[in-house]
Amino acid sequence: MSTGRAVATHAGASGRDRSRWAVKLWWAMAITAASWWLIANVASAQQYETFKLDPAYEAFKDPKEASKLERAVLQLKTAKDLSKVEASAPGMSKFYLESYIPWKITQRENLPELSSTIEGLLKDVDGAQRIGSAGTRTLLAGTFIGMKKIAEGNYMPAARINAINALSRLNAKPLDLANGRPPLPLSYSYPILYKLYTNEKESDGIRAAALHGIHSYVRLAFPVMKADEKTALVAEMNKLLAAEPPKSRDAKAHAYLQRFAVDILNILRAPNDASLGTQLISISTAEDNPDLIALYSAAKLGSFQTGLQGKVEDPSAVTKQWSVRAFNALQSELDRFEAQTRPRPAQSQPPNPIDFLRKAKPKKPQAIAATRRSRTSSDMGMGMGRGMGMDAGYSPDMDMDMEMGMEMGMGMGMGMEMDMGMGMEMGYGMQMMANPQPPEVNLSRRKIDFVLQQLLQGATGSAKGTPEEKPAGLLAAVPENARPEVQAWVDSILQVSEALNDEKLDTLELWLEALELQRPALGDLAGIEVERIEEDDTIEDNSLPMFPGMGMRRADDEDELPGGGGLPGGGLPGAP
Repeated sequence: MSTGRAVATHAGASGRDRSRWAVKLWWAMAITAASWWLIANVASAQQYETFKLDPAYEAFKDPKEASKLERAVLQLKTAKDLSKVEASAPGMSKFYLESYIPWKITQRENLPELSSTIEGLLKDVDGAQRIGSAGTRTLLAGTFIGMKKIAEGNYMPAARINAINALSRLNAKPLDLANGRPPLPLSYSYPILYKLYTNEKESDGIRAAALHGIHSYVRLAFPVMKADEKTALVAEMNKLLAAEPPKSRDAKAHAYLQRFAVDILNILRAPNDASLGTQLISISTAEDNPDLIALYSAAKLGSFQTGLQGKVEDPSAVTKQWSVRAFNALQSELDRFEAQTRPRPAQSQPPNPIDFLRKAKPKKPQAIAATRRSRTSSDMGMGMGRGMGMDAGYSPDMDMDMEMGMEMGMGMGMGMEMDMGMGMEMGYGMQMMANPQPPEVNLSRRKIDFVLQQLLQGATGSAKGTPEEKPAGLLAAVPENARPEVQAWVDSILQVSEALNDEKLDTLELWLEALELQRPALGDLAGIEVERIEEDDTIEDNSLPMFPGMGMRRADDEDELPGGGGLPGGGLPGAP
């Protein structure tokens, strides 16, 4: 592993802070959901054990007595010198972390506060490390031992998952912002995580939590990992990447786990190793693979600059399959909106014609001013409402949009970073104020944008489709004489992206029309025959029918009217 890549990865770690909060949020929500599920079902799940307290310490089950243990931990957290804290503080803190907390988080009635309990422990350890407390070693060792007991024991899955998450977040050295150094994970946690993941007898939830912890550990600690640890982990990740979903596992859940394998293998690979790159091309072009892993693999291909030269002789085979992914993403949005279309309500009775003949009473100046003020405030409210997704109140679309945002947010770390980066770097809020976007249009656009960005990333190494001086991704994998073909495909995708990101598409009708107009372009790239929409240039005459005595008269109308204009005697009374 080159030093340059290690420094780059560490520097990039701080850049991913925007996405970490979303990952933590997802874990908190997942654990909370699992906790409530267990509350309803744990009564019959008697196979799980609960941690036992020594009878001599059962008095601490009383919250008032437990507060004494918490005060002892607080003393160690802020201690500059252990000789100045109470003599009982170290021992009480050790008991609290190694016995009391394991007992507490395995009790059925404490499930709702399980996540907050673990977060409190981690904050105590991190706070002690940051200020260089004299009690840091005791707090770190006690937390590790207590969480290890639960992670490896036969306890409720919610408690074990929280303990595994805690082990993966314990650091030997904290984050050093002043010197730009990322945290260094605790090396003692890795063997536990690896053991739990490789044990096929464990449930998918436990193994997924362990793999998530391994992923976090490798991202930060790969420079100090032992050679045998890397070798064994690479073999396991290759096994996962090539494996079919087990019968007990959903295909999308399997793809979710495979993304971790792609990341880990990408971090641990040698700079000139092309084996992973060829795997990514194969995964991204396989028709049966879910988008979750296929698009992610395509995007990760963009990190390859060397080692792939000449590995792809015919780029059209790759770009065609990638285009199919883009076409399907656009088509799925059209299908989704069509499925949500409701029949228009029956029109009310036409207005009474006499109403048009009544003269409107002139408004007083005060009333006119009040009307103007109300319209102004209404327009502002509508603009802000649309921007914040509240213009139309609740609709069935909102559930789908929230679900889509959650899927993208928790599905891909890179995806969350892209989405959030777009919103903040492009002046997202200001743009909405200038040209309000309905929430269903905004979220639909972001979903398709994300698909196109991953494909552009894989083709050029840049989500914007602008290759650097040194080719990356698919451009680096094809012969030099084939690069113009790849660039032509990139230009076509960019044209589609530009058309769909037109800020004038500020209504659902305009957005759906834009999607329909871009179907043929993506269909051509994907080799899918699409019926093209012909623009109607005919002008529809919506004028009202003319009746005698109504409307404007032409100069030659008099000859067409019977009897000199239809009046008795051929004209007006008394006319010459």
